[in-house]
Amino acid sequence: MEGSARKRVRRSVEASRQTILEAAERALIAEGPHGVKVQTIARALGLTDAAIHYHFGNREGLLEALLRFSGRRFVDDLAAAMAAMDPAAFDPATAARMLSDLYDRRGTAKLIMWLSLSGWSPSGAGMLEPLALGVHDWRSSQARQRELPAPDLDDSRRLIALLSALTFTQALTGEALPSSVGLTDLSSDDLLAWATSRLA
Repeated sequence: MEGSARKRVRRSVEASRQTILEAAERALIAEGPHGVKVQTIARALGLTDAAIHYHFGNREGLLEALLRFSGRRFVDDLAAAMAAMDPAAFDPATAARMLSDLYDRRGTAKLIMWLSLSGWSPSGAGMLEPLALGVHDWRSSQARQRELPAPDLDDSRRLIALLSALTFTQALTGEALPSSVGLTDLSSDDLLAWATSRLA
């Protein structure tokens, strides 16, 4: 029995929060919001439930912190991708792929919907602004090449808002979205590709 006891690891408050949020994110990706349970995460990390409650208050606090954590990761990933990329290559298809990763692969759309249905409302703004600016740079480059007037920045913001809405909905509904209008042979990825080509 002695060998099966898990040794406690002392971490700073920030390191503990980070470790818990990373475990919660893995649970979210694997099982959706219902899989993010204090008891399960505590057990996986060798912590007590009280340790997680200490950092986040309750499960709702953990879920809200997880959403902010995912948002920060997205912004960091976005900044790194944009720094490594020629601005002229950052087109709507690239933006759509990044949004799809955020909402679908990371499980963020389901988490946002789960929290919203529980009465939570988001605070803060501007998380997708760098995405809009990146696409705006691409649109401006395209306009210069064709000797056309510069595009309006608010149009680029609307474009990202539209792509965000589409990728968010697809993350929740999957293939049901194209099927709902009779496009039974069109996958949700095909629909996104069609939408980005039209917007481009």
